[in-house]
Amino acid sequence: MRVSRSALVDSRFRSVGALLDEHRRRTPDKAALIDVERDLTIRFGELVSLVDGVARQLQRHGARKGSRIVLAGSEGLEKLLLWLGIWRIGAVACPLDIAFIAPAAATHTLKVLDASLILLSTQADATTLPPTNAKLVRYGSWPANGRQEAADVVRFDADEARSPEPLADSGSIGDVASMCCTSGTTGMPKVVVYDHACYWLNGLDSIDLLGLEPNDRALEYRSFDWYSAQILSLMPFLQIGSTLCVARRFSRSQFAGWLDRHRVTVCAGVPTVLNLLLEAPVDFNSASLASLRVMTCSTAPLSLVQWSRFEERYGIHVINLYGSSEAGWMCGNRAHRRKLGTVGYPAAHIEFQIVDVNGAPCPPEQEGQVVVSGPKLALGVRRADGTLDAIRGAALHTRDMGTQDSEGFIRVSGRMDDLIIRGGVKIVPREIEDVVFTHPLVKDAAALGVPDPIYGQEPVCFIVPHPGVKLEAAELLMHCRTLLPREKLPKHIYIVEALPRSARGKILRDTLRREWWTAAHGQDK
Repeated sequence: MRVSRSALVDSRFRSVGALLDEHRRRTPDKAALIDVERDLTIRFGELVSLVDGVARQLQRHGARKGSRIVLAGSEGLEKLLLWLGIWRIGAVACPLDIAFIAPAAATHTLKVLDASLILLSTQADATTLPPTNAKLVRYGSWPANGRQEAADVVRFDADEARSPEPLADSGSIGDVASMCCTSGTTGMPKVVVYDHACYWLNGLDSIDLLGLEPNDRALEYRSFDWYSAQILSLMPFLQIGSTLCVARRFSRSQFAGWLDRHRVTVCAGVPTVLNLLLEAPVDFNSASLASLRVMTCSTAPLSLVQWSRFEERYGIHVINLYGSSEAGWMCGNRAHRRKLGTVGYPAAHIEFQIVDVNGAPCPPEQEGQVVVSGPKLALGVRRADGTLDAIRGAALHTRDMGTQDSEGFIRVSGRMDDLIIRGGVKIVPREIEDVVFTHPLVKDAAALGVPDPIYGQEPVCFIVPHPGVKLEAAELLMHCRTLLPREKLPKHIYIVEALPRSARGKILRDTLRREWWTAAHGQDK
């Protein structure tokens, strides 16, 4: 019987202060955090002092256990040091990229958060901040490199840790840890509330899903505003004392060098990055990939065709994962047991079911809705009046449709909201998209249902060809006719330069529907 690696990890909850102190005592000279863009390293021996120094300065600005603190700055080591400093005193981290979201959404979100402090880089423009009652606190850069900051600026200085001022307790597993915002692509962002149990259990699941060990070096280039990056990369780093390599954003030109120079063993991924590397392949030499044993893929659906092409092109082992902002990791392939085209099988710390319209469990291969529950679900969504719309404590109906095969592997076919019903025939957009992706000239594709006076809905498909090639809609329709039944054929195919996607790579189907209306009727709806 195979023993899960997570079973070999001390799963007892410890606060961030206790965890960092453990790693300092055991491996003081080991690299803890690495900025791969600047080739800068913080070792565990100095990390505790930097974090404690930040925590003491936050206390001087009025932060206390339970205080909500907005992290409004950029990515990088500074953001992680601030985050750890917030947790060090039991405060609540509220990551929010105010410059990225619409002004109305920023104003709404700050009102919902009702934070006491907003942390903003000295290099950022404060005029972008909406009116708020929160105190604005600036922070500098790490390392300081001789720069003299104003007295009220938070500095990343180990000497700050020597202050005699006592630090607040880091808190317990049931305390609120963070309030994170959804992308808000279809309206105002939701503020999702998590306690430390959410992070702890999802971190253990990340360790299990990827088979992580203390000697691993993980590369994360996604925003730490994303819950996925927090539970996939930040938590395992804290829990097992591995090395976390970070970049502010993905760079195709630098990617191979990052892997090679920093001996990365595990790399985060999203379908957009895999597609970028397929569109303009990078010449990895054997040394670049020598240490890398696995690359994850999550956040948005991964096409089976693109998955297979990527592994064939690069020989990189891809582990497809499935999660959500409300539940964290729900399923995942494992390095020792995986199946292409699936999202793996259920994670360890979640109750997972696929149910029919009556709520009864579906037998193998019968499509139904994914329903999850358990102690690692988010506490709830915070309302503007400060109350909570609870999530944990009841079954969460995800509105994702999927099937489970006889071996336990899960296939997620799409969202219930995206389902196309043509004359009573149910069509999952992914069925059409997977067929279209088999055409060698197709770079990206999205299918959706549009109104039809006879059948109720008809499928249409938007196609992005590879750069520099000419692709006709008639050619693609002929291609689809050889692989799809007649009732699932797209009524129209539209060739476009790009698909509208959120910052997390998800297709904005409502935007596509407006584009379809314009194309079909010559006007905006």
